Amino acid sequence: LVREADWAGRGVAASSWGGPAMASLFTGLRPWQHQVLEVGQSEIAPELITLPEALAARGYTTAGYWTNHWYSEKQGYAQGFKIFESLGRGRRAAEKLEHLRDGRQFVWVHIPEPSAPYIRHGELIPRLGPGAPPILPPRIVPEQLQPFNDPARPLPPGRWRRIAAMYHLNAARADDRLGRLLAALRASGRWDRTLLVVTANHGEELGDNGRVLHGNDLARPVLEVPLVIKLPRGSVRRIAEPRERRVAVPRLWATLVEAAGGTAPPAMAPSLFRRMDGPILSELYLVNSSNLFSLLDGDDQLLWEARFAPPEPAYYRALQEAGRPNAARRLGESPADVFDRLATAFAAVGEPPGRRCGTGAGDGASPRGCLAPLPARRPHPRRGEAGMGARNGVIYCLAAPTGGLSWVHSSAVRASGS
Repeated sequence: LVREADWAGRGVAASSWGGPAMASLFTGLRPWQHQVLEVGQSEIAPELITLPEALAARGYTTAGYWTNHWYSEKQGYAQGFKIFESLGRGRRAAEKLEHLRDGRQFVWVHIPEPSAPYIRHGELIPRLGPGAPPILPPRIVPEQLQPFNDPARPLPPGRWRRIAAMYHLNAARADDRLGRLLAALRASGRWDRTLLVVTANHGEELGDNGRVLHGNDLARPVLEVPLVIKLPRGSVRRIAEPRERRVAVPRLWATLVEAAGGTAPPAMAPSLFRRMDGPILSELYLVNSSNLFSLLDGDDQLLWEARFAPPEPAYYRALQEAGRPNAARRLGESPADVFDRLATAFAAVGEPPGRRCGTGAGDGASPRGCLAPLPARRPHPRRGEAGMGARNGVIYCLAAPTGGLSWVHSSAVRASGS
């Protein structure tokens, strides 16, 4: 796929947690704009224009296949989809791609792998090569890894090889599933007319900085993800960014809308059809008592931690105990009490007097002159504003104007070499 692609390189996720990262993919907005910031604030607001809504307004028939409850209809992700179904084993999604009809069609597919739980797929073990650990467990679930997200409990050096091997088996599984979907798309006879995007909403840590999984910090392994774009044959539009330049993943919203003949409002991250200089902003909120920000500019990264309350000593234990029976007895209080105290402290943080956050443009960079946390929902670009009223995930599949769009994307995919 990379050999056939018009652009293949590294994208930079809007966040290291799936909620805000996926919302940015679906809205083209940064987390501080769409306000999907944490577990208690995880729904896409109905006022926001999602990518399938924008494409449906351009005459596209839309279909989405989801796998994670965070990206379900309850969380607002069904907005704009005519078909919105659980992916399951992927048979319905493959059938949809294989039997694409004439006309404008948009298909989004979310592949859950390689995100945890990491499963030992025995038939894929040979792909690990001769250096693989001789014994691998049947599975590794997130609950087994969460204790090592506490900085006071770094991942033991001897365990990272086993965890990395299990992760790479999940990555191989994702590769197989993606291959079957691409084969179905080729069989439809519409491959050459399709705009295809393959990416991930965030990366994964495998002992990097002593951390595992994702959503704990904004280190490069959880932000840098693969990004592959195949344009329709004969497309007059070209990706303006050089392949060696990292680009903000939220820019895909405007890229697909413009490819479909629409116009992206100025509040959205700009499309990849024009070159944009400057750093890329990523955000992560309510990590214990802090909000985290990353500005990535080439090989340089600026990390900023903004504390809004004293750290909760029981925070990491509460994460580990959440949802388990008798958690309150072991912790001394309910895990929800710990999280509620942090949420209350976060909500009490306001903007400095006289300052308001604008809707700055740029390659996913910050609101102009303002990185203050936004505890309450702010006004968003509404329907009919900034040109949307004038008829304007992850696998993205977008065919040419007379064809369709396809968008395929996975969760927790590390960029090669990171």
